[in-house]
Amino acid sequence: MGLNKKKNLLLLCLALETFLASYGLISAPQAAVVSVVYIGAALVFIYLMLHLPAVRLPARTDIKKQSFVKLPLLITMMVLAFITTRYWLDEIPLDPDFADMLPIIKVMNERFLHDGVQHVYDPVKLIWNGTLPIYLPAMWLPYLPAVAVQADLRWVTVIALLLSFITVLALISFRRNGRYAWGQMLVLAMLFWWLFARNDVHGFISMSEEGMVVLYFVFLTVAIMSDSALLMGIAASLCMLSRYSMIGWLLPCIIFFLSKNDYRKLIVFSVTGLLIFLVLFWFPFGFATFQQMVLLPHSYVAFAEKVWENSPDVYWLNLGLAKFYGRYRMQLLHQSLLVLSFAIPLLFIGFCLMQKKWKLNNINLASFKLSLLVFYQFIDVPYGYLFYTNVFVSMIIAALMLNPERTVPFPEASR
Repeated sequence: MGLNKKKNLLLLCLALETFLASYGLISAPQAAVVSVVYIGAALVFIYLMLHLPAVRLPARTDIKKQSFVKLPLLITMMVLAFITTRYWLDEIPLDPDFADMLPIIKVMNERFLHDGVQHVYDPVKLIWNGTLPIYLPAMWLPYLPAVAVQADLRWVTVIALLLSFITVLALISFRRNGRYAWGQMLVLAMLFWWLFARNDVHGFISMSEEGMVVLYFVFLTVAIMSDSALLMGIAASLCMLSRYSMIGWLLPCIIFFLSKNDYRKLIVFSVTGLLIFLVLFWFPFGFATFQQMVLLPHSYVAFAEKVWENSPDVYWLNLGLAKFYGRYRMQLLHQSLLVLSFAIPLLFIGFCLMQKKWKLNNINLASFKLSLLVFYQFIDVPYGYLFYTNVFVSMIIAALMLNPERTVPFPEASR
């Protein structure tokens, strides 16, 4: 298959992933079929990553040269985001009985402002008769400024989401690349309009904190493509302190560094990630809180069974394989999540590094993408807003893989 055919197929897979995670779920008669096609498109995307040229971030000067094309698009995006967000914030108030994530995060930040770290993870008595806070510092700390000035916390989600869109826009190349660039812009516009104009369907803006997760994973994707161990360590730690979904990639990443005999990068990556974990979580909150967070997954099965009983549409009308397990196999689903999230990325990178027949590129990046796909497909409760993280990762990857020009790394990549 020629290079242009591979790029055409990659763009098609990106469009399918994006459509099936958004409008496809409300326009198709069978969400089960949508789920299967989505997995197929994502797997083909990963296959193409291995067989397309290695990607690196473009130089900052190349990004600046195209600002005259992108500035009107950026302004339009920000105006539309402001107008639609104002509408949804006025229309849908924060209500813990409807969605407790942001109300709990608000309480955690209020405690941090008034009492420091001492009571941040105490039960929240006013929500669900004393629910335990389950959010790690990289998830709730970014909302601190909004709580301090008594602003609506959801503006933080919107800002993080906008920064993610801006990153994709910045990396799309229009120079000698019109067909692919405008093709991806159409896909990006579809995702933008879905997230900001169809909030009544998914609640991403009005009730979730997932904007911060998207931003962290966009950062990690960029860090991997920069080949900077320092940036990878920072981004990976922030991701782990918000969502566990990339945990299956950590060991393959270490194996990748070892296969290249790049012990310096391995040390920088590991030490940086560990230091951020210690500073943000272990030192301020201690072992007891760490143990509390480690034990949380044991309650996921009971929670999933409760969601099946009260809101089965969460399973039937969203992506993920949980619907195929059924209501009475939640324990098996959880075990599948635990085993396959580690096993599949490990087998994948082992195969990629050991095979001699093909010259494969972007192995570390592809294993990262695969680890996210596996985690979210087997997640215990597949809320729709969780899957947009994976879509944004694909957007970032495609922005560079569809670029026809020779790319050069940022200065950080040579460190």
